[in-house]
Amino acid sequence: MKIIDFESGLYRVPLTENWGSSNYAFSSLEFVVVWLKTDTGHTGTGWTFSTGNGGSAFKNLIDHYLAAKVMGEDPLHVERLWSRMWLESHDIGSAGVTTHAIAAVDIALWDLIGQQLNQPLYRLLGGYRDALPGYGSGVNLHLSLDALLAQMEGFLSAGYRTVKMKIGSEDVEDDLVRLLAVRNFVGPSINIAVDANKKWSSGDAARRMAILKQVGLYWLEEPLLSDDIHGHRLLRQKCPVPVAVGESLYTKYQFAHWISQEACDYIQPDVYRVGGITEFVKIAKLAESHNIPVIPHFGMELMAHLGCGLPNIQLFEGLKGASLSEMGIISQSCQVVNGTIRPGEEPGHGITFDRPALARYAMNDDLLRQQNVTTRTDV
Repeated sequence: MKIIDFESGLYRVPLTENWGSSNYAFSSLEFVVVWLKTDTGHTGTGWTFSTGNGGSAFKNLIDHYLAAKVMGEDPLHVERLWSRMWLESHDIGSAGVTTHAIAAVDIALWDLIGQQLNQPLYRLLGGYRDALPGYGSGVNLHLSLDALLAQMEGFLSAGYRTVKMKIGSEDVEDDLVRLLAVRNFVGPSINIAVDANKKWSSGDAARRMAILKQVGLYWLEEPLLSDDIHGHRLLRQKCPVPVAVGESLYTKYQFAHWISQEACDYIQPDVYRVGGITEFVKIAKLAESHNIPVIPHFGMELMAHLGCGLPNIQLFEGLKGASLSEMGIISQSCQVVNGTIRPGEEPGHGITFDRPALARYAMNDDLLRQQNVTTRTDV
Protein backbone atom coordinates (compact mmCIF):
# COMPACT_ATOMS: atom_id res chain seq x y z
CA MET A 1 0.00 0.00 0.00
CA LYS A 2 1.38 3.39 -1.07
CA ILE A 3 -0.10 6.86 -0.58
CA ILE A 4 -0.63 8.51 -3.95
CA ASP A 5 -2.91 11.52 -3.36
CA PHE A 6 -4.63 13.60 -0.71
CA GLU A 7 -7.48 16.02 -0.19
CA SER A 8 -8.12 18.49 2.62
CA GLY A 9 -10.82 20.90 3.72
CA LEU A 10 -11.36 23.58 6.36
CA TYR A 11 -14.74 23.82 8.06
CA ARG A 12 -16.17 26.10 10.76
CA VAL A 13 -18.86 24.09 12.51
CA PRO A 14 -21.28 25.67 15.01
CA LEU A 15 -21.45 24.18 18.48
CA THR A 16 -24.79 22.69 19.43
CA GLU A 17 -24.77 25.10 22.39
CA ASN A 18 -22.61 28.14 23.12
CA TRP A 19 -19.71 27.88 25.55
CA GLY A 20 -18.58 30.27 28.25
CA SER A 21 -15.73 30.00 30.77
CA SER A 22 -13.69 32.30 33.01
CA ASN A 23 -11.95 33.87 30.01
CA TYR A 24 -13.38 32.34 26.81
CA ALA A 25 -16.60 32.42 24.80
CA PHE A 26 -17.19 30.12 21.81
CA SER A 27 -19.95 29.46 19.32
CA SER A 28 -18.07 27.27 16.80
CA LEU A 29 -14.98 25.14 16.23
CA GLU A 30 -12.76 24.87 13.17
CA PHE A 31 -11.96 21.44 11.76
CA VAL A 32 -9.35 20.56 9.15
CA VAL A 33 -10.06 17.16 7.59
CA VAL A 34 -7.52 15.22 5.51
CA TRP A 35 -8.17 12.27 3.24
CA LEU A 36 -5.10 10.22 2.19
CA LYS A 37 -5.66 8.03 -0.89
CA THR A 38 -3.67 4.90 -1.74
CA ASP A 39 -2.83 2.80 -4.78
CA THR A 40 -5.00 0.02 -3.34
CA GLY A 41 -8.14 2.15 -3.40
CA HIS A 42 -8.22 2.78 0.35
CA THR A 43 -8.78 6.22 1.90
CA GLY A 44 -7.49 7.15 5.35
CA THR A 45 -9.28 9.95 7.18
CA GLY A 46 -7.67 12.30 9.68
CA TRP A 47 -8.62 15.57 11.25
CA THR A 48 -7.61 18.25 13.70
CA PHE A 49 -9.38 21.22 15.26
CA SER A 50 -9.01 24.74 16.59
CA THR A 51 -11.20 26.76 18.92
CA GLY A 52 -11.61 29.45 16.29
CA ASN A 53 -8.15 30.64 15.27
CA GLY A 54 -5.51 28.81 13.27
CA GLY A 55 -7.39 26.35 11.09
CA SER A 56 -6.19 27.93 7.85
CA ALA A 57 -2.59 27.75 9.08
CA PHE A 58 -3.01 24.03 9.79
CA LYS A 59 -4.47 23.44 6.33
CA ASN A 60 -1.76 25.41 4.54
CA LEU A 61 0.99 23.56 6.39
CA ILE A 62 -0.60 20.25 5.40
CA ASP A 63 -1.31 21.20 1.78
CA HIS A 64 2.05 22.78 0.95
CA TYR A 65 4.51 20.91 3.20
CA LEU A 66 3.33 17.92 5.24
CA ALA A 67 1.35 15.99 2.62
CA ALA A 68 4.43 15.83 0.40
CA LYS A 69 6.31 14.08 3.20
CA VAL A 70 4.00 11.04 3.03
CA MET A 71 3.40 10.79 -0.74
CA GLY A 72 4.62 7.49 -2.16
CA GLU A 73 5.07 6.03 1.32
CA ASP A 74 3.65 2.97 3.08
CA PRO A 75 1.48 4.00 6.07
CA LEU A 76 3.07 1.17 8.10
CA HIS A 77 6.16 3.37 8.32
CA VAL A 78 4.20 5.74 10.54
CA GLU A 79 7.02 6.34 13.04
CA ARG A 80 9.39 7.39 10.25
CA LEU A 81 6.72 9.58 8.65
CA TRP A 82 5.77 11.25 11.94
CA SER A 83 9.42 12.03 12.71
CA ARG A 84 9.95 13.35 9.19
CA MET A 85 6.98 15.73 9.47
CA TRP A 86 7.92 16.92 12.96
CA LEU A 87 11.65 17.38 12.35
CA GLU A 88 11.08 19.11 8.99
CA SER A 89 8.73 21.55 10.77
CA HIS A 90 10.77 21.94 13.94
CA ASP A 91 12.48 25.18 12.95
CA ILE A 92 9.12 26.96 12.68
CA GLY A 93 8.08 25.65 16.09
CA SER A 94 8.13 22.23 17.70
CA ALA A 95 4.53 22.56 18.92
CA GLY A 96 1.27 24.39 18.33
CA VAL A 97 0.45 24.91 14.67
CA THR A 98 2.93 22.19 13.67
CA THR A 99 1.56 19.46 15.95
CA HIS A 100 -2.06 20.38 15.20
CA ALA A 101 -1.35 19.94 11.48
CA ILE A 102 0.70 16.76 11.90
CA ALA A 103 -2.17 15.23 13.89
CA ALA A 104 -4.54 15.24 10.92
CA VAL A 105 -2.05 13.41 8.71
CA ASP A 106 -1.02 11.00 11.47
CA ILE A 107 -4.61 10.00 12.28
CA ALA A 108 -5.20 9.31 8.59
CA LEU A 109 -2.06 7.14 8.52
CA TRP A 110 -3.31 5.05 11.44
CA ASP A 111 -6.68 4.69 9.75
CA LEU A 112 -4.89 3.28 6.71
CA ILE A 113 -2.80 0.93 8.87
CA GLY A 114 -5.99 -0.51 10.33
CA GLN A 115 -7.48 -0.94 6.87
CA GLN A 116 -4.28 -2.53 5.55
CA LEU A 117 -4.18 -5.04 8.43
CA ASN A 118 -7.97 -5.42 8.56
CA GLN A 119 -8.07 -4.54 12.27
CA PRO A 120 -9.87 -1.85 14.28
CA LEU A 121 -7.58 0.78 15.76
CA TYR A 122 -8.17 -0.16 19.39
CA ARG A 123 -6.84 -3.68 18.74
CA LEU A 124 -3.74 -2.33 17.00
CA LEU A 125 -3.07 -0.27 20.14
CA GLY A 126 -3.38 -3.23 22.49
CA GLY A 127 -7.07 -4.05 22.92
CA TYR A 128 -6.98 -3.51 26.68
CA ARG A 129 -10.73 -3.14 27.26
CA ASP A 130 -14.02 -3.38 25.42
CA ALA A 131 -15.65 -0.17 26.71
CA LEU A 132 -14.43 3.08 28.27
CA PRO A 133 -16.25 5.09 30.95
CA GLY A 134 -16.48 8.84 30.64
CA TYR A 135 -17.51 12.02 32.36
CA GLY A 136 -20.02 14.69 31.47
CA SER A 137 -18.25 17.97 30.74
CA GLY A 138 -19.72 21.42 30.19
CA VAL A 139 -18.23 24.79 29.23
CA ASN A 140 -20.87 26.34 31.38
CA LEU A 141 -19.77 29.28 33.52
CA HIS A 142 -22.14 31.53 31.58
CA LEU A 143 -25.19 29.38 32.35
CA SER A 144 -27.77 30.37 34.92
CA LEU A 145 -27.95 28.10 37.94
CA ASP A 146 -31.14 26.50 36.63
CA ALA A 147 -29.54 25.86 33.23
CA LEU A 148 -26.42 24.45 34.90
CA LEU A 149 -28.48 21.99 36.93
CA ALA A 150 -30.41 21.01 33.81
CA GLN A 151 -27.10 20.22 32.12
CA MET A 152 -26.07 18.11 35.10
CA GLU A 153 -29.36 16.25 34.89
CA GLY A 154 -28.54 15.42 31.29
CA PHE A 155 -25.15 14.05 32.32
CA LEU A 156 -26.70 11.84 34.98
CA SER A 157 -29.33 10.62 32.52
CA ALA A 158 -26.50 9.59 30.18
CA GLY A 159 -25.10 7.44 32.98
CA TYR A 160 -22.02 9.49 33.83
CA ARG A 161 -20.68 9.03 37.37
CA THR A 162 -18.35 12.03 37.07
CA VAL A 163 -19.25 15.56 35.95
CA LYS A 164 -17.15 18.64 35.30
CA MET A 165 -18.06 22.31 35.50
CA LYS A 166 -16.29 25.60 34.97
CA ILE A 167 -15.19 27.84 37.81
CA GLY A 168 -13.27 31.12 37.86
CA SER A 169 -15.89 33.72 38.78
CA GLU A 170 -14.45 37.00 40.04
CA ASP A 171 -15.92 36.30 43.46
CA VAL A 172 -15.06 32.85 44.83
CA GLU A 173 -18.35 32.84 46.73
CA ASP A 174 -20.18 32.75 43.40
CA ASP A 175 -18.26 29.60 42.47
CA LEU A 176 -19.04 28.12 45.88
CA VAL A 177 -22.78 28.75 45.52
CA ARG A 178 -22.84 27.01 42.12
CA LEU A 179 -20.74 24.09 43.33
CA LEU A 180 -22.85 23.53 46.43
CA ALA A 181 -25.98 23.58 44.30
CA VAL A 182 -24.51 20.99 41.93
CA ARG A 183 -23.34 18.83 44.83
CA ASN A 184 -26.79 18.96 46.39
CA PHE A 185 -28.35 18.05 43.02
CA VAL A 186 -26.07 15.15 42.03
CA GLY A 187 -25.63 13.74 45.53
CA PRO A 188 -22.55 12.48 47.40
CA SER A 189 -21.73 9.52 45.14
CA ILE A 190 -21.09 11.52 41.94
CA ASN A 191 -17.59 12.90 41.36
CA ILE A 192 -17.35 16.63 40.59
CA ALA A 193 -14.31 18.02 38.77
CA VAL A 194 -13.68 21.72 38.13
CA ASP A 195 -11.84 23.67 35.44
CA ALA A 196 -10.52 27.22 35.88
CA ASN A 197 -9.13 27.60 32.33
CA LYS A 198 -5.75 29.00 33.39
CA LYS A 199 -7.39 31.91 35.22
CA TRP A 200 -5.32 32.32 38.40
CA SER A 201 -1.91 32.70 39.97
CA SER A 202 -0.62 29.97 42.27
CA GLY A 203 -1.43 31.92 45.43
CA ASP A 204 -4.90 32.88 44.25
CA ALA A 205 -5.67 29.29 43.30
CA ALA A 206 -4.55 28.02 46.72
CA ARG A 207 -6.72 30.59 48.49
CA ARG A 208 -9.78 29.77 46.40
CA MET A 209 -9.40 26.01 46.68
CA ALA A 210 -9.14 26.25 50.46
CA ILE A 211 -12.71 27.59 50.28
CA LEU A 212 -14.04 25.30 47.56
CA LYS A 213 -12.60 22.04 48.93
CA GLN A 214 -15.66 21.60 51.18
CA VAL A 215 -17.64 20.49 48.11
CA GLY A 216 -15.46 17.39 47.69
CA LEU A 217 -13.75 17.71 44.29
CA TYR A 218 -12.23 15.06 42.04
CA TRP A 219 -9.68 17.28 40.33
CA LEU A 220 -8.81 20.92 39.64
CA GLU A 221 -8.05 21.44 35.96
CA GLU A 222 -5.73 24.07 34.49
CA PRO A 223 -5.73 26.48 37.45
CA LEU A 224 -2.76 28.47 36.08
CA LEU A 225 -1.20 29.29 32.73
CA SER A 226 0.22 26.12 31.23
CA ASP A 227 3.59 27.90 30.90
CA ASP A 228 3.93 28.07 34.70
CA ILE A 229 5.32 24.69 35.78
CA HIS A 230 6.87 26.07 38.95
CA GLY A 231 3.59 27.67 39.99
CA HIS A 232 1.73 24.39 39.51
CA ARG A 233 4.35 22.55 41.57
CA LEU A 234 3.96 25.05 44.42
CA LEU A 235 0.18 24.83 44.18
CA ARG A 236 0.19 21.04 44.21
CA GLN A 237 2.17 21.06 47.48
CA LYS A 238 -0.61 22.93 49.29
CA CYS A 239 -3.77 22.35 47.24
CA PRO A 240 -6.28 19.97 48.87
CA VAL A 241 -7.56 18.87 45.43
CA PRO A 242 -5.56 16.86 42.83
CA VAL A 243 -4.24 18.99 39.96
CA ALA A 244 -4.86 18.06 36.31
CA VAL A 245 -3.05 19.59 33.31
CA GLY A 246 -2.24 18.72 29.73
CA GLU A 247 -4.69 20.02 27.15
CA SER A 248 -2.33 22.96 26.55
CA LEU A 249 0.84 20.84 26.35
CA TYR A 250 1.99 19.67 22.94
CA THR A 251 4.94 17.26 23.05
CA LYS A 252 6.15 14.25 25.01
CA TYR A 253 9.07 16.40 26.15
CA GLN A 254 6.74 18.91 27.76
CA PHE A 255 4.81 16.16 29.52
CA ALA A 256 8.06 14.57 30.71
CA HIS A 257 9.16 17.89 32.19
CA TRP A 258 5.88 18.36 34.03
CA ILE A 259 5.97 14.82 35.40
CA SER A 260 9.61 15.09 36.48
CA GLN A 261 8.80 18.35 38.29
CA GLU A 262 5.94 16.63 40.17
CA ALA A 263 3.61 19.41 39.04
CA CYS A 264 0.42 17.42 38.41
CA ASP A 265 -1.64 14.44 39.56
CA TYR A 266 -3.46 13.71 36.28
CA ILE A 267 -2.48 14.43 32.68
CA GLN A 268 -4.97 15.37 29.97
CA PRO A 269 -3.32 15.18 26.54
CA ASP A 270 -5.31 16.24 23.50
CA VAL A 271 -4.64 13.86 20.58
CA TYR A 272 -5.03 16.71 18.06
CA ARG A 273 -2.73 19.13 19.88
CA VAL A 274 0.09 16.65 20.51
CA GLY A 275 0.45 15.57 16.89
CA GLY A 276 -1.90 12.64 16.61
CA ILE A 277 -1.98 9.02 17.71
CA THR A 278 1.75 8.33 17.39
CA GLU A 279 2.72 10.95 19.97
CA PHE A 280 -0.37 10.42 22.13
CA VAL A 281 0.58 6.77 22.71
CA LYS A 282 4.08 7.77 23.83
CA ILE A 283 2.67 10.32 26.27
CA ALA A 284 0.25 7.75 27.69
CA LYS A 285 3.08 5.24 28.13
CA LEU A 286 5.23 7.89 29.80
CA ALA A 287 2.43 8.57 32.27
CA GLU A 288 1.91 4.84 32.83
CA SER A 289 5.58 4.44 33.78
CA HIS A 290 5.01 7.04 36.53
CA ASN A 291 1.65 5.59 37.61
CA ILE A 292 -0.18 8.77 36.55
CA PRO A 293 -3.72 8.34 35.18
CA VAL A 294 -4.57 9.83 31.79
CA ILE A 295 -7.89 11.63 31.34
CA PRO A 296 -7.73 12.89 27.73
CA HIS A 297 -9.11 16.19 26.55
CA PHE A 298 -11.89 16.23 23.92
CA GLY A 299 -12.23 13.85 20.95
CA MET A 300 -14.80 11.35 22.24
CA GLU A 301 -15.09 9.35 19.01
CA LEU A 302 -11.35 8.77 18.63
CA MET A 303 -10.97 8.20 22.38
CA ALA A 304 -13.22 5.15 22.04
CA HIS A 305 -10.27 3.52 20.29
CA LEU A 306 -7.36 5.07 22.19
CA GLY A 307 -9.01 4.54 25.56
CA CYS A 308 -9.92 0.93 24.86
CA GLY A 309 -6.50 0.20 23.39
CA LEU A 310 -4.33 1.65 26.16
CA PRO A 311 -4.45 0.54 29.81
CA ASN A 312 -4.07 3.81 31.76
CA ILE A 313 -6.78 5.90 30.09
CA GLN A 314 -9.17 6.50 32.96
CA LEU A 315 -12.08 8.43 31.42
CA PHE A 316 -13.11 10.03 28.14
CA GLU A 317 -14.50 13.57 28.09
CA GLY A 318 -18.15 13.75 27.06
CA LEU A 319 -17.94 17.43 26.14
CA LYS A 320 -21.39 18.89 25.71
CA GLY A 321 -21.93 20.65 22.40
CA ALA A 322 -18.84 19.59 20.49
CA SER A 323 -18.67 15.88 19.76
CA LEU A 324 -18.58 15.01 16.07
CA SER A 325 -21.73 13.00 16.75
CA GLU A 326 -23.66 15.92 18.30
CA MET A 327 -22.53 18.25 15.54
CA GLY A 328 -23.96 15.89 12.93
CA ILE A 329 -20.86 15.80 10.72
CA ILE A 330 -20.09 12.06 10.79
CA SER A 331 -22.07 9.31 9.15
CA GLN A 332 -22.40 7.03 12.18
CA SER A 333 -22.58 8.60 15.63
CA CYS A 334 -20.80 7.32 18.72
CA GLN A 335 -23.38 6.41 21.36
CA VAL A 336 -22.88 6.91 25.09
CA VAL A 337 -24.59 4.03 26.91
CA ASN A 338 -24.61 3.96 30.71
CA GLY A 339 -21.81 6.50 30.70
CA THR A 340 -19.54 4.42 28.46
CA ILE A 341 -18.51 4.26 24.81
CA ARG A 342 -17.37 1.33 22.68
CA PRO A 343 -15.14 1.40 19.61
CA GLY A 344 -16.41 0.07 16.33
CA GLU A 345 -15.08 -3.12 14.77
CA GLU A 346 -14.46 -1.64 11.31
CA PRO A 347 -10.84 -1.66 10.13
CA GLY A 348 -9.05 1.53 11.16
CA HIS A 349 -10.92 4.02 13.29
CA GLY A 350 -14.12 3.65 11.27
CA ILE A 351 -15.03 7.35 11.55
CA THR A 352 -16.48 8.67 8.28
CA PHE A 353 -17.32 12.31 7.77
CA ASP A 354 -20.64 13.18 6.17
CA ARG A 355 -19.32 15.14 3.20
CA PRO A 356 -22.61 16.93 2.35
CA ALA A 357 -23.04 17.94 6.01
CA LEU A 358 -19.47 19.23 6.17
CA ALA A 359 -19.86 21.15 2.91
CA ARG A 360 -22.34 23.52 4.58
CA TYR A 361 -19.54 24.76 6.82
CA ALA A 362 -16.68 25.01 4.29
CA MET A 363 -14.43 28.03 4.73
CA ASN A 364 -12.19 29.95 2.35
CA ASP A 365 -9.91 32.98 2.66
CA ASP A 366 -12.66 35.50 1.98
CA LEU A 367 -14.99 33.98 4.56
CA LEU A 368 -12.21 33.81 7.13
CA ARG A 369 -11.53 37.52 6.71
CA GLN A 370 -15.23 38.38 6.88
CA GLN A 371 -15.94 36.19 9.90
CA ASN A 372 -13.00 37.08 12.12
CA VAL A 373 -13.45 35.09 15.35
CA THR A 374 -12.64 36.46 18.79
CA THR A 375 -12.73 33.93 21.62
CA ARG A 376 -11.06 35.65 24.57
CA THR A 377 -13.22 37.69 26.91
CA ASP A 378 -10.43 38.96 29.17
CA VAL A 379 -8.30 41.01 26.77
